[in-house]
Amino acid sequence: MAAALAVAAPAVGASADDTGGGTVMAFSQISRICDFSEVNYIGPTGMGRPSATLRSDGSTVSADVQIATVLPNFPYDVRLIQVPRPSSKPCWGGDPGVTLSKLQTDAGGNGSVSLSGPIQPGATGAWIWITRPDPFRQYPGEFYTTDFVAPI
Repeated sequence: MAAALAVAAPAVGASADDTGGGTVMAFSQISRICDFSEVNYIGPTGMGRPSATLRSDGSTVSADVQIATVLPNFPYDVRLIQVPRPSSKPCWGGDPGVTLSKLQTDAGGNGSVSLSGPIQPGATGAWIWITRPDPFRQYPGEFYTTDFVAPI
């Protein structure tokens, strides 16, 4: 029986590596600023269920992002943000170390998008920020951020 367990353990590890791996990232409705620190006193605003897988090949970082049960037929902004990053530095699309893409949901409130960008010098990790614009205020109408910074 011990031999069977020893054989099973490497097979599981090998299959995870053979599929391209990546880091599965869960999300919460925690508002953050660009350095990944939390913003206080801003509560959850949506009912979405996002998930993502982050990958890196040493020169490029990419993420496959999915979301379900959000507003149907609506565009969401998805940002892949590399860290370390000072809190004073913005993290919009076009800023160094930030990849931005639109995620358009379908009639059922589901959508997906893939992002990819070059790894910036000194970057050690990355996280994902999903927002829905709100036409009546400056703060996003809905937001989701990853629970942790994944190493790249």
